[in-house]
Amino acid sequence: MNNSLPKVTFGIVNCNRLFYLKSCVESLLHCTEDYENKELVIIDNASIEEGTEKYLDEKEKQGHKVFRTTSRDPSNEYAKGLNTIVRESTGDFICLLEGDMQFIVKGGWLKDYVTFFKENCDKIGCISFDAQRTVRNKSGTYSGLLGDSSFKFIFDFSRSPLSGAGEVMYSRKMIDLMYPWSESNRNHEGGEDSETKMLRKISNIIQENKFSLNMLLPVHPVSIQIYTDKRGTNARIRGNKRYGEYWPPKDDFKYYEIMDYKDTFSKIQNQKMPIGIEHVAKSIGWDPPVDAYGNWKKNPIRPETASRSDYVVLGQEEKKDSEKREAAFDYLNEWIGTEYKNEKKY
Repeated sequence: MNNSLPKVTFGIVNCNRLFYLKSCVESLLHCTEDYENKELVIIDNASIEEGTEKYLDEKEKQGHKVFRTTSRDPSNEYAKGLNTIVRESTGDFICLLEGDMQFIVKGGWLKDYVTFFKENCDKIGCISFDAQRTVRNKSGTYSGLLGDSSFKFIFDFSRSPLSGAGEVMYSRKMIDLMYPWSESNRNHEGGEDSETKMLRKISNIIQENKFSLNMLLPVHPVSIQIYTDKRGTNARIRGNKRYGEYWPPKDDFKYYEIMDYKDTFSKIQNQKMPIGIEHVAKSIGWDPPVDAYGNWKKNPIRPETASRSDYVVLGQEEKKDSEKREAAFDYLNEWIGTEYKNEKKY
């Protein structure tokens, strides 16, 4: 193994979203084959989805670290997962992921992330991975293009310098200051949750240490959140329910096409803000959730306003599918019976 570059830990938290987990893990390993000095830590929060245990065993046999919880704690399990990743990580840089993203750039970019971060550690809070909607990018306040390689970065002065929920790369120094995430939360989101508490904690850390930090973004994003619901969201686990449409990728582990690192260079020239998701997401076998104007939709389903058709109760997915098949069969029988009766009249 080439240990001349700093070690990077990727930590992924999963709960009953095996399709997304596979896409995230396999695309990550595929897209960072050129960067050997890394480790993968997977946390599974008591998933009951069929095939999960088999996949976790497979990753464990390949030498990756896998940790399983035996019971659910919806308001705190994500925070506990992040804390486990930090405790078990040995990397100089830590990447905490929710597992609902697919990496789309193969080769080169991880070395650029690490090299630029190492050289500018006193200026960077964290580095983002995911593509954002163009409308979101247009609202940012940016630096000029940064970086010595052809793969460029840009500071966004309008965002919090540190993410309170991961989905980014942190330095070991910053993780040690932030850790741990609160494990005594009332909610998963919406106040008194681990992300909100961490953002408050981060703000105090920055003020106390008089840090001058900003969030760094790649001009060309290296990953995209997986959207399986045409309304503009993905399947979200809340309590014992999965909200939104949920289906496996049409091409192995890929929901989106993967491009070569060198192919990103031509897209970066003269960019004044990060490239939006609408311009980098090349879906495979499905239509992306864009409106009539070409804007990527964003409509996460809220449990408090969701209808019964918006979710499945975990462990009852097969029952719901069976009910749908039975309803379709009953309708067919009824239709055939009606046609048969009509025919007998003539």
